[in-house]
Amino acid sequence: MDRQQTLLQEQANKWLEQQKCGFTTEQEEQFKYWLSLNPDHKTIFEESKQIDGLLAQFSEQEIENLSTSKVFRFSQANVWMATAACLAIFMISLISFTLLHHTESSDYSAQYSSAIGEQLEVNLPEGSKLYLDAQTNLNINFNEHIRSNTLVKGRALFDVTTNPKRPFIVNTDTTKITVLGTKFTVDKKPLNTRIRVSHGRVKVQSNQHIVELIQGQQAYVNEQGISVENINPTLIDAWQHGRLIFDNTPLNEVFVEFNRYHDREFKFASNELSQLPLSGTFNASELDNFLKLLPHVVPVEIKTERDQIIINKL
Repeated sequence: MDRQQTLLQEQANKWLEQQKCGFTTEQEEQFKYWLSLNPDHKTIFEESKQIDGLLAQFSEQEIENLSTSKVFRFSQANVWMATAACLAIFMISLISFTLLHHTESSDYSAQYSSAIGEQLEVNLPEGSKLYLDAQTNLNINFNEHIRSNTLVKGRALFDVTTNPKRPFIVNTDTTKITVLGTKFTVDKKPLNTRIRVSHGRVKVQSNQHIVELIQGQQAYVNEQGISVENINPTLIDAWQHGRLIFDNTPLNEVFVEFNRYHDREFKFASNELSQLPLSGTFNASELDNFLKLLPHVVPVEIKTERDQIIINKL
């Protein structure tokens, strides 16, 4: 079982736990969207339900006895249940063995992707951690000399373990970020890439420029070059906690941020409206409340037609 398969299994288990606790309307929509992304998602989810159903027939002590089996006697009526439980335990053990075996090698390749409204936490074999925001695609290719990552789209936070002999590199289309040990985010958008440093130091390189960022700095990289400014480092991982923080951010970018978590189309009546600045802190999951509040903050009128949000001048 490769890392991508294991990741899908983890996602399926998470959705199963949420389903058992009871979906909210929004969670149910996100779950259906996740199922629609890939036929394998439904297959893996159904397998998780079957394993969960099998294990539910046994107490924790019985499962522990089976997994540390010596000699057992079963009645004829319980043979099939014991076999099913052993099969479930075997599948779980196989996943654990595969991950353990995989971490023994310095070579490591994987692809990670998150759906609308979904955030992923990934523990890498060499000790680093990744946190993927919604609608993010990331490819990883490690060897004994370099730890290479390609952020295809979206936003990710990297918490990197120090290893001077194996530099940790993140690439986007036009940007190369090199670190030895630090914590930072990379946000790749169609026209620019933003890097924010929570602690440590990173080197940011574009086609023509190179800068070094330290804790509390961010850089924007685009066709014009690299611009650097100071920020509050405590706000860098706000999105991990469901908060969207804007500081004179154009409305167009504000709606792009919300659309990481909601499948809604938005349209501005004019380019002038799309550039209106907005400041404030908002809950990423509460788009409807944000739309109600927005006309009280900036001079706009919000109309909703089906799934399209139309922003007009007030």
